[in-house]
Amino acid sequence: MSAAGGILATHPLITAVPFFVPTFIVVAVIAVVIWRDRRRGDDTRDDARDDASGGGPHDPPREP
Repeated sequence: MSAAGGILATHPLITAVPFFVPTFIVVAVIAVVIWRDRRRGDDTRDDARDDASGGGPHDPPREP
């Protein structure tokens, strides 16, 4: 009877896998996006500041 108990114990795990695997994939994608964003960090913030101030050092000055 212990063999039947072992087979029945794995059955819910096998049926639950299709529900948990997509969740782990979504969490992994979100983690990679956050990790890449943190690695870029200051570079994108500096670019945003340049755009807001009217351009970089190579752009001609704007006239009012």
